[in-house]
Parts: sequence; C-alpha cells; structure tokens
Amino acid sequence: MRLNTHTPNPRTMRSLRACHLPAEPPPYRKPPSDTGAYVPELSARLENDPNLTDGARRCMRKIAEYAYIRHRENRRPEITVTYLVKALRRCRRTVQYYLRVLERAGYISVGVLTSARTGLCAGLLIELLSPLFPRHHQAAWPARAAKPGAQFFSLTHRFRYKNAPIPVRVWALRCMDGIFERLMSCLPPLEPLPAA
Repeated sequence: MRLNTHTPNPRTMRSLRACHLPAEPPPYRKPPSDTGAYVPELSARLENDPNLTDGARRCMRKIAEYAYIRHRENRRPEITVTYLVKALRRCRRTVQYYLRVLERAGYISVGVLTSARTGLCAGLLIELLSPLFPRHHQAAWPARAAKPGAQFFSLTHRFRYKNAPIPVRVWALRCMDGIFERLMSCLPPLEPLPAA
C-alpha cells in the first residue's frame, strides 16, 4: 500500500482553509429607528427551555412586546400571522411552526378570531400563560403611566371590529365541513340492500 506523500501547493491549501467562508461579507443593513418600544420582563424559563428554538424565543419576545403595548391588562393580544411574518422576517410556515412549539411548551394558548360579518378568520387570539412571567409579574404587569380616567379606545369605530374567538380545533373542523359536504355530494348513492 502506497502512502500519498504529495504535498499540495499553497494555493490549494489556501482554498481548503477558506472554502467554507462566504465570498463577500453580507451587506450591512440600516438598523431600525428607536421607537421606544421594549420587551417586558419575562421568566428566565423561556431562555433555559431546551424544547424551544431560538426563533421560537424571538417570536415569543415579539408577541410579549405587542401584548405589553396594546393588551397589557388582559394579556390576550389579537394578532395576525402576517404581522409576525413582517416583524420576524420569516416565512408564514416558519412562524406557524414557532407558534405550535410555544403552545406545546405551555407558554401560550392560541385561538382563532372569526369575523362577525363574514365568518372568516380575522386573526389569532394568543393568551400569554403564567409560565412566561416572573413571580413578581404573575398577576399583572405594572400599571400604564397615563392620565387617570382618560379614554383609551376611540368610540368612533366601537362596532367595527367585533371578532369572536373560537378554539383552533373547532376552527379546523369548520374548515373541513365544506370539503366533507363536497365529497358526500360526489359519491354515488348507495344501492338498496336486497330483501331476504
């Protein structure tokens, strides 16, 4: 058996050392402007949970930021997957996977919002569950620094967005009803049983 005693030239060695590196560094993007928004205090359990991916943790922090700004009192933000797709810069299926991972781990509970006018899906109702919060914020987040007695919501469009939440499994059954009805209409009728 002959051993290969040939030594490669310096160009080959340089290529082998740098072949895994990108040809050019990625372009530097402009950082986002400072809006003053921030992620509220969350439990360290979110960071230490081995069942979560880094993307799911980032998705959870983005949902907590949204809930802290708009739904601080009840911790049940009404949000759309499209908003999370734009905020996280991920595809729709990846965001849906993140939500399933977070729901399976027990950090959120997801329901579907149906429009009262059309009956179609209008978004998601995500409830933030207690394992997500540290002990000193289990009951509620700190009160908002606002004028006491000031009206929070405008009464101009108070009847515009009335969405009814339903569980995801019930929504899936409702979506399958049309397919089942179409399937049953395409099947030929059963022949009568012969008389004995």
